[in-house]
Amino acid sequence: MKKSKIFILLPLIFSICSCTKQEPFMDYVLSWDGHSDILGVELTYSAAQKDSTVFIFGDPSFGGQNDIFTVIKNIGCVEPEVLNVDEVARRITVYHNGAKEHRLTYEIDGSLPADKPTISSQMELFRPVITKGVMTLVTKQFALNITDERNPLVSYVWRSYPEDVSYFNSVNPSQTDPSEKLSDHYDDAKISLFVMGDNISVEEYNVMGIPYYCVTTKEDRYSNDLQGSLSPFFESYFQSIHRFWNDTDFPFYFLSVTALQNNQKEIGGGGFGIKNGFVMKLGRAFGIREKYVTAHETAHSWIGIKIMLGEGSFDHQWFGEGFNDYTTIINLAHSKIFSEEAFMHYLNEENLKEHYESAIKGVHNDSIAANYWTDYANYGVLPYRRGLIYAFCLDNHIRLASNGKFTLRNMLLDLFEVRKTKTKDEILTVDDFINVGATYLDKKELAGQIERYMIAGQPIDFNTVKLSDEFQIEITNNIPKVSLTEGADLSNIYQW
Repeated sequence: MKKSKIFILLPLIFSICSCTKQEPFMDYVLSWDGHSDILGVELTYSAAQKDSTVFIFGDPSFGGQNDIFTVIKNIGCVEPEVLNVDEVARRITVYHNGAKEHRLTYEIDGSLPADKPTISSQMELFRPVITKGVMTLVTKQFALNITDERNPLVSYVWRSYPEDVSYFNSVNPSQTDPSEKLSDHYDDAKISLFVMGDNISVEEYNVMGIPYYCVTTKEDRYSNDLQGSLSPFFESYFQSIHRFWNDTDFPFYFLSVTALQNNQKEIGGGGFGIKNGFVMKLGRAFGIREKYVTAHETAHSWIGIKIMLGEGSFDHQWFGEGFNDYTTIINLAHSKIFSEEAFMHYLNEENLKEHYESAIKGVHNDSIAANYWTDYANYGVLPYRRGLIYAFCLDNHIRLASNGKFTLRNMLLDLFEVRKTKTKDEILTVDDFINVGATYLDKKELAGQIERYMIAGQPIDFNTVKLSDEFQIEITNNIPKVSLTEGADLSNIYQW
């Protein structure tokens, strides 16, 4: 009896093991020669459905162009599979026809339209930088989106690449050999960075125990020393903002700045923040505006990534951009990267003056998302200015109400703690913001301010605004201008 039981059991075990489902996967093999503007991609993947698999290329919300699908070219598969490509929907459908293994090949074209290279390189976030000696791209710019609910394991490895090049990736920055495979799950790998080239420099810093990486082009047409220009951020700014938030919970952080070589005219730095890093495209000498952009985008590690009101980034940009902007400039002042003159100029000339002269300063918050990319010069900057101005006023209100004991920083730290109590699927709401603020100000008054100024869009009347003793206000032709009172010092106002 014992023998027969064993004999029956072993096949059962074998049967169970053989039926175990393989974890879904997407394996990317990449190739670049170091000189051309073409990235070669080979994707091997598991199929969720027997008959077909649907991929989507690109994300229009990522920023600024309509011709995303022109970036992907020469799409192919292996027989018996066949393709159907819908360029308008950016949809690639693979019909498997009984194939057991599934492979796609395609190219990502980094060349720029001849009629608008400056606009394309700078304003179209989706377009990668692939040119002689420099390749900077994020996964959104070359990887395919799946349309089912799987969370496959995604891997990246380089089959072909130039010898003796610098290499950085944000999946695992300590891994510096392109031929070694990197792996991450799909939901976490949606926007990772890859930088490679013989015109690339990578420096590592230790900031409060956190590995920080500075990834830049070495030489450019603007005579930049980007590693030198960025070193003050690693020496003072990043320490300042970590202390502001009482937070060092980061596995690493990177700052990537690529100087463009193909502009018809000089244009300032712009870019986007991603998980544990910031990616900038630079089209001129690195100056004070670029310092601000770098600080603003890296500050999004908190407001915008760790803390966000609403379902998405457009829900309450007055907070996501405007309050982030305020934490940016006070940390620039605290770290001495911004002088008193630079701080006051940014507050007055680039925000108060521009906002109160704007023809759309009073539009409803709901109108911003619809016009953000098509009229960025007006609608795109609106939530930055509107939110920063309110954050400045709110900071002063809290200081006055508490006789200087508390500031907006205390309120933001409390909001950060509320965020930590929520699950990943729960969102921070405006009600959370109001409830936290009610510790420092009258709840009804605070709710009314948000509804009037941030949602309905009514400009704040500075004739009724009281500021702390360190600031004074002057209004000329309905345009407010803030200045420091005699003896006031920004380093004393903004300290932590």
